[in-house]
Amino acid sequence: MSIPSKYQPRLLEEKEKEGWLSWSLEYFTDPNVLQVPNIDLTIQLDVTNAYEIYQINHPQGATFFSFLIWHLMQTMKNHFCFNLRLVENQWYILDNPSVFTPVAIGGKNRFTKMFLENINQLSYPEFVIQYRRKLDQLRVDKVEYTGEESYSLSCFIGNLPNLQFTGLTLHWRVLDIIGQPYFYFGKRYWQNHQLFIPLTVKLHHACNDPFVFDLLIQDFCKRFVTGV
Repeated sequence: MSIPSKYQPRLLEEKEKEGWLSWSLEYFTDPNVLQVPNIDLTIQLDVTNAYEIYQINHPQGATFFSFLIWHLMQTMKNHFCFNLRLVENQWYILDNPSVFTPVAIGGKNRFTKMFLENINQLSYPEFVIQYRRKLDQLRVDKVEYTGEESYSLSCFIGNLPNLQFTGLTLHWRVLDIIGQPYFYFGKRYWQNHQLFIPLTVKLHHACNDPFVFDLLIQDFCKRFVTGV
């Protein structure tokens, strides 16, 4: 398969594989070894500063979840491991990946799917326009048609605003495309004058681990510290 140009794919260079990736990319994708190559982590993320900034000035139609999506994607631009995908035995970096978001619609179908495109090229107000337009349309039409390839190339970012979970293990199955990260936010809650939100992640160990996830979260939180 060819990766659509809108995702801005580029082959991972040898110099970018130095260190951990020099062995992990092959070790955790070996088809001859029966293994579960994923890491599941759940943290209680302090979003006190983020929520204060969100409340000060946000575009019409914005939600705190949309605010988190945009900032998380902007942060991942500087952490290429989260944008790695293995396609036909070659590792690519996607410089402009889409986001896949499940949308609760109730009834027998429970959820439908929303794809948010070109986020890395959009300002936050521009992104909110796309987010609100697609969300409102899905609540009318219920379905957005896309193939499995688009799903596997995307970053999965979900929202469970009614569940204050302390642990969540997300389903995973072997696909033709490997490397997609999964993020799920939960119900916000106050504790000792700080606002927290549960965040669970599923990371493919070939390209990600707790070390790089910690660096990602540190940079994400720095976005909301005045003067940084």
